[in-house]
Amino acid sequence: MFANFLLSSCMKDLDNKIDETRVTDASFWKTEQHLLMGVNYLYTFLPGIGENSAANWTDDSRSTGNNSISDGSRLVPNTSGDYTNNYQLIRAVNTVLEKAQQMTLDASIITKYSAEARFFRAFAYGELLKRFGGMPIITRTIDLSDELLQAPRGTREEVINLIYSDLDYAIQNLPEASATKSTDYGRINKSVAQALKVRLALFEGTFEKYHQLGDANKHLTIAKNTANDIISTGYFKLFTYADNPKLSYYYLFQKEGNGYVNKEVILPRLYGKDMTDRISTHNYSRNIEQGAITPTRYLVDAYLYIDGLPREGVNRSPYYKPSVSTLTEFENRDPRLAMTVFKTGDTYINGSKYQPMFSFTQTGYKTFKYFNDTDWVNQASFNEHKIIRYPEILLSYAEAVYELDGNISDPDLNKSLNIVRERAGMPKLTNAFAGEHQLNILEEIRRERRVEFAMEGEHRYWDIIRWKIAEKVLPLPTLGIQFFKGEYAEQPVVNLTPEGYVIAQTAATRKFDPARDYLWPLPITELSLNSNLVQNPKWQ
Repeated sequence: MFANFLLSSCMKDLDNKIDETRVTDASFWKTEQHLLMGVNYLYTFLPGIGENSAANWTDDSRSTGNNSISDGSRLVPNTSGDYTNNYQLIRAVNTVLEKAQQMTLDASIITKYSAEARFFRAFAYGELLKRFGGMPIITRTIDLSDELLQAPRGTREEVINLIYSDLDYAIQNLPEASATKSTDYGRINKSVAQALKVRLALFEGTFEKYHQLGDANKHLTIAKNTANDIISTGYFKLFTYADNPKLSYYYLFQKEGNGYVNKEVILPRLYGKDMTDRISTHNYSRNIEQGAITPTRYLVDAYLYIDGLPREGVNRSPYYKPSVSTLTEFENRDPRLAMTVFKTGDTYINGSKYQPMFSFTQTGYKTFKYFNDTDWVNQASFNEHKIIRYPEILLSYAEAVYELDGNISDPDLNKSLNIVRERAGMPKLTNAFAGEHQLNILEEIRRERRVEFAMEGEHRYWDIIRWKIAEKVLPLPTLGIQFFKGEYAEQPVVNLTPEGYVIAQTAATRKFDPARDYLWPLPITELSLNSNLVQNPKWQ
């Protein structure tokens, strides 16, 4: 199996690293197995479940300490893994592509593995583009005397066009997801390449639109059409937990949601099945318990009531009522809230019942999504990380349609956003309902992304960056739970707003400079190595 192969002895032989020619040409790059080993190394660069801590970069989550990205306190780093790791992946891809062309293998084999490799180059350049903007474009291997070591930064357009070119090659030369065998679950296929194209095209299209750059509609059209291509295959479905469909969203992030049979997962990062069939393990349930990511007031308030109306504003739901306990705000809400955030009485560590607390949380909330008591006890989990799920394609389609046309029809809502709502147990969004209740449909599409992907990966951060709303939401004070003193086992000393909400971080210690912080700083070491590399604005 692919999962086992990733930990094979030959993979370990490559682990330091194929692009640095630790395996000599005289003994390597001879057989299909060698080429497969080279490509498999690229999979080690896929983000693991620890990527979820990126929620702390946003207004939706806070860890046990301050976060320099979300509060605007970061400095220009000397080095940066976000820079070097992606160029390390690009270097490895370029090595695979060049060596593959020199091998005496069937052309179809070389094409297939080259297509997988080019997906990873697109992935790496996508990560660089989101963080730093236009970057030096390197599409071949280089040595210490190569002039490309002094390559200037490419433009955003040059980088995104390279990404499209690599992904289009992968799309044209990889099998459909429906043709992928269960033993190849987790490998890159045509649909994975299409899904990454949707993600990056939507990012670039909305980034260019709201930051007033380039041809936004070009990228939005690519996002819309590619998402529609995926939807039209009919292959992907939202996960349903057969024993209790109402809890499908919860079990999606448990072991029941793992594996080939779940047609919602487009791209996973695999950890294996158990100690005898493992790739590696993670300890994410312990991380959750110890406050690695804890929800904020803003995230909790984003969930609608079961009538499809919000908790705040002129169109506040009639289900709303002032809280008299920590349980009140869970009543009659979008069911995903109670499957994302712990509430009183939920099963907690060692089978205990959860009680609101402030140990390992400054907001008073704790994350329920992904938590598993057995994993917590074992201090090891094989639960896969779902990097791309089908709801992202559905909601990206809805967003791209609206951004292009300024509206979206009910049939388009029904083929996208309302599929996600149906699984959640929420009412459909229609134009008539939005008009009757003064709802902004674009804001409702954005809300749906926020709650569906809450505490997952980097979704919320890149959304507020591309929509250019970070300058509005990040400088706000970080608020937490409404404090009811008698409900806590301990009696913490907390700062409260006049409404009784916990203040986890004051506005005075949070800032966002829109002229600087929409791009990340290039590391000092890289600037010193390449005199043609220009620092991003206001990070000098």
